[in-house]
Amino acid sequence: MRVFLLIALFIPIVAHAEVVAVRGFGNVELSTFDCSAISESKLLHRVCYDEAHRYLLTQIGDEYYESCNVSAKAVDGLIDSDHVVAYYNQQIRPRHKCTSEIRARTGVAVLSGQPQ
Repeated sequence: MRVFLLIALFIPIVAHAEVVAVRGFGNVELSTFDCSAISESKLLHRVCYDEAHRYLLTQIGDEYYESCNVSAKAVDGLIDSDHVVAYYNQQIRPRHKCTSEIRARTGVAVLSGQPQ
């Protein structure tokens, strides 16, 4: 019995990070993201931000959407806004479109699968 316990102590425990499917891009692992639930909106449910890459994911309905080159100030504005959907549609969505060039330059990479 002791041998089994000692062996069990040395087996590495693998933690599985959450992976989300981003519309038009593919699967993204969220281990480097800071995610916040948005309870004030029936449409925009969650924001996940990777400050190092200035990469924002927003869960709208059941789907995740990406925004590139987003400042931490813009994300704070979104989270603190009384009207998160209006803020997103006016301040983030039109100004922070992602392209393959921007993703390559910032280091954002798809995990697996084809863009959706």
